[in-house]
Amino acid sequence: MINWLLPSAPSDKLVPKEQMHGAFIKYRTRILVSTILAYASYYIVKSNFTLSSPYLTKNVGLTTADIGLVLSALAISYGIGKFVMGLLADRLNPRYFVGVGLILSAIFNTFFGYTRSLWVMILLMIGIGVTQGIGAPCCQKSLATWFDEHQLGTATSTWNTSHNIGSGTASLIVAGTVGAFGAANIHSIFLIPSLISVVMALIVMALGVDTPESVGLPKVNKSKQKNIKHKTSWGAFRDNIMKNPIVWALCIMNAFSYILRYGIENWIPIYLSTSKGFSSVATNSAFTIFEYAAIPGTILLGLLSDKLLKGRRVPIMLVTSSIILVLIPFYALAQNIVIIDIILGILGICIYGQQVLIGIVIMDALPVESIASGIGLSGFFGYAFGEVIASYGIGSIVGKTSWNAGFGIVAVSSIVCIIFFIFLLKKYHNTLYNFNFEAGKVFYYFLASFLFRLFVHLNYS
Repeated sequence: MINWLLPSAPSDKLVPKEQMHGAFIKYRTRILVSTILAYASYYIVKSNFTLSSPYLTKNVGLTTADIGLVLSALAISYGIGKFVMGLLADRLNPRYFVGVGLILSAIFNTFFGYTRSLWVMILLMIGIGVTQGIGAPCCQKSLATWFDEHQLGTATSTWNTSHNIGSGTASLIVAGTVGAFGAANIHSIFLIPSLISVVMALIVMALGVDTPESVGLPKVNKSKQKNIKHKTSWGAFRDNIMKNPIVWALCIMNAFSYILRYGIENWIPIYLSTSKGFSSVATNSAFTIFEYAAIPGTILLGLLSDKLLKGRRVPIMLVTSSIILVLIPFYALAQNIVIIDIILGILGICIYGQQVLIGIVIMDALPVESIASGIGLSGFFGYAFGEVIASYGIGSIVGKTSWNAGFGIVAVSSIVCIIFFIFLLKKYHNTLYNFNFEAGKVFYYFLASFLFRLFVHLNYS
């Protein structure tokens, strides 16, 4: 009954050698387009609640703590779902599995708009989280199957823009739905994005491809990876992931990186509307800028790591964490919407760029058979720990104190990221490539000096 979900068998008809180059270009283009469309549609559903939060607080009576609780339910279930579904994705056909997950997620999202019970919302959000966990492992598994290590950084950073395309498009869909049906018509705010996502799921399944072997092409060469093929998911997970300290280090790092991301992203609509007093148009535009600015920025960082730095990803992540740390106080203090938009655009580039590079390093460190599992495990750390702190933790603290305390959590996380990335480079410099520590010391001396001067200025001005 579910044989169509199993991996495709190798094709009996092989592509002639003289046609292989063109065939690879065609299928790689299809893979890139289908994975971008798939994950963008996942984010249309996933961002729905965040973008609807101002209307839910106004028309349904949810508090910031309630919003944080529901987001935490999403984070924990998504983290668990990403890990479990990652294990399944390594054994199933990602072309169809990714579409099934999107359809199920859209169904749960549709029901969400028809309830006013907080606990029903939490249960539905758990369903959304588990099914959303299918998306990233399937997409990144497909990318790693079709692109070699010299193309993977560029391909993955290009795919990663689907986060921004999806979230940015979601803000336009929600704004358009509110304009057409009114802010009080909550069910429409959830129904319209869900219907769009179901249509996209069908398109993705029609456009996608399983493996090169399934269409008569040779397996993509992975010169840095082991060729051992395990018979069970547990054997692959044990040998490739549990015994790999770099993967575990990056999983922990991903948790702090997600605090940076969701500590900003999840609270843009409410923070700008309640603390700054901006209109819904201005807050939706700011959210869209945060998402869309990362599209060219993330691709550029992926190209930079592939072409200029020859696969050295971690030095770039050091710089992005440092820029985030510098910009956080300016975001908290700024009152002009243009300045805030500029800051959010730069933050979007740095945050999303850092996250995609973490994923690429994990993909570099694992054989193809365990990439979905590794991505799933890192996602578990990111969402079950990182987003819970960024959602429920910040929501509760802000409700009891002020937004400055919430920004303090984000700032501390950026400092931890900086320290952790330096540790990674020192501990695994032979694996993660060398870094000019003398130049790094000078850079961070000036960064520390700048932050100290800013702290003094803010406290005595």
